[in-house]
Amino acid sequence: MSTDLEVHETTSHERECDELEVVGEPPVTPDIQEEENNVFRVLGTQARSRSLAQLWVAALGGAVDAGLLWWRHPMLGWLAAGCAAVAAYGVWGLLDRGIETRSTDPTASRESLGKISGLRDLTAIVGTAAALWAVLWFMAVALGNWNH
Repeated sequence: MSTDLEVHETTSHERECDELEVVGEPPVTPDIQEEENNVFRVLGTQARSRSLAQLWVAALGGAVDAGLLWWRHPMLGWLAAGCAAVAAYGVWGLLDRGIETRSTDPTASRESLGKISGLRDLTAIVGTAAALWAVLWFMAVALGNWNH
């Protein structure tokens, strides 16, 4: 009684594929990479790469510019809204830096981290609303005479 055994030699490529399947991590597809890059993630990365001085200049400069433009030139409200969005970017970056600093401090309470995180989220909402308002207001001014 003889049994015929087929010998299947595995190549190095097949062994590497088997090892990848054992790890269990799905490969990253282009669709997943596109979902990860959105305007908020890019702005967050940019804010985290800025120095504290740059964030303070953005926050204070944007707020002062927005206030002066609204006060002295109300017709340039769309530009003032853009400046307010820049101010929110600076404030968001400063709050994010504060969260990062406090999260490594063992004496910091979770409650204070939660409050700062909530304030950071509120700043992101206000900044997004200001940016949208600036774009919409600019479009209204730029295209104001199109319907004759």
